[in-house]
Amino acid sequence: MHIFKTLFFAIVVMLLTGCSKSPGNGRIKVLILSGKNNHEWQKTTPLLAKIYSDSKLFSVAITELPDTLKYDDLKQFDVVVSNWNSWPDNNFRFPQTWEKDFMKYINKGGGAIFIHAGASSFYGWNEYHKIGIGRWGKETNHGAQTKGRISDFDQNHPVTKGLKDFYIIDEIWEKTDIYPGSTALASVTATDLKDGHNISEKAVFVSQTGEGRSFFTTLGHNERALLNSGLQVLLLRAAQWAAQRDVTTEPPAEMMSAKPSRNNNLNWSESDTTLLLKNDSDLIWQFNYNNRFGKPYFHPLCVKNSILTCASPPDHPWHLGYWFCWKFINGVNYWEFLDNFKSEETGYKSAGITQIIKHEFTKNPDFSADIRLQLTYHPADSAALLDETCNIHISPPFADGSYFIDNEHVFTSLADNLVLDRTPVQKEPGGRSWGGYAGLSIRFSQDFTSPIVIAPDEQENYKKNNWVYMGFNTLTGETAGVCIIQNLKFTTPSTSWYVINNPEIPFFYYSPAVIYDGKIILKKGETLHLKYRTWIIAGKQGLEDLQLKYDDYLKN
Repeated sequence: MHIFKTLFFAIVVMLLTGCSKSPGNGRIKVLILSGKNNHEWQKTTPLLAKIYSDSKLFSVAITELPDTLKYDDLKQFDVVVSNWNSWPDNNFRFPQTWEKDFMKYINKGGGAIFIHAGASSFYGWNEYHKIGIGRWGKETNHGAQTKGRISDFDQNHPVTKGLKDFYIIDEIWEKTDIYPGSTALASVTATDLKDGHNISEKAVFVSQTGEGRSFFTTLGHNERALLNSGLQVLLLRAAQWAAQRDVTTEPPAEMMSAKPSRNNNLNWSESDTTLLLKNDSDLIWQFNYNNRFGKPYFHPLCVKNSILTCASPPDHPWHLGYWFCWKFINGVNYWEFLDNFKSEETGYKSAGITQIIKHEFTKNPDFSADIRLQLTYHPADSAALLDETCNIHISPPFADGSYFIDNEHVFTSLADNLVLDRTPVQKEPGGRSWGGYAGLSIRFSQDFTSPIVIAPDEQENYKKNNWVYMGFNTLTGETAGVCIIQNLKFTTPSTSWYVINNPEIPFFYYSPAVIYDGKIILKKGETLHLKYRTWIIAGKQGLEDLQLKYDDYLKN
């Protein structure tokens, strides 16, 4: 009997015997080898499992006891993904019976995926090197993590066909020990190195042993790298290919090979939970409501085929692209999800309920749109405490692909002494570094690099400004960003900008946090009125360009 861990957002322990079936549902069966690695496998293994599970194409099991596997165990799976290694103990070997069973699995058509150092094991076993393709060798080296460009995709191979260059922050290997005869599918180039030299190396490989297929990439050093959409697409496609299935995983639109230029062909699409605008098949923006997260939000917001927003990332599943949410209303949390309700398995639920009572959409002939919402806020199984009328206007896309969103929120208290509050900031008793946020917010894509923040006044971390811009290099290297403008006639004295600019995680977020400087107390029947304009901008922007957008907004 062997112990595996299966992850579908949460890790569930399963007992598999030689005759039992691995998780099925018609999906490709993946087994992740874990439990030992010279990298942080405790963090990367759950993320790998989530990547495969979230695709809905794979069922995933994890073993931290790979040495106990026999052929009857391995044959239950279509693909083995190695996030395990014995390095630096290069002479380490599993029992000969294990080696024979593993070779039997591969020769009979089993698939194998090796990520980063996942093949740096068993240096005295040449057949394993052939299957694993790449490992840390005597001349292999790397510098600090840096931005690399993944390019030179083999357009004739199913794993890389149709892909376009993308960028990743990763640990980039030089002089990897690659088994002779392996086929390279893509390269990595890095030019931002502090010591001044450049790197250009093959980074993605495939090979075949008997009837089995294997895939190796030098990429995927840590969580930061594995959060990259480009690498995720490669791993998903590679697993389909290694399992000898059709490669059906579509990359993000910005990663697909460039399409021929065409005239604008704007068109709407609507369902009972979404309203979205597209240019041909390319998404521009999507509004989501009556959804599993229990809140209205925009995601994705795109510009020139680049996705700017991030919804429900692993670190903060309640971050929903571009959205408005209170933190505490009369002490009840409307922002975060309850511990038992923050996954697709359990559903998503907050202690405080944000409920849409009525919605109305107007799709205008010029491809602008108007969204009108009536919402109410109440604790679970309790009466409403706060009503909201929300009016949202989305402009048509301009010639360069940019557009803006106007938000107007009118809140009416239904209770005496209604308290809108947040986690205390550091200067207050019990304060936290993450205290103060609530209100209109945007969480940016985890693919972004080279962040820049622009504001009229950069003092005190942009706290008191009429507008703030955050811009980035996108997954494919273009420049895009977002500028949020406050309407000063409708801004509370308690508002301060809350900015998170952390490339290491990556974590890019900001908000004109409406109660940063203190709670708001409303009497029954009293109202709070807020207005904003948010520009979704293609290309580089300077201070003067952004100030003009602010001035134009005030004129209107």
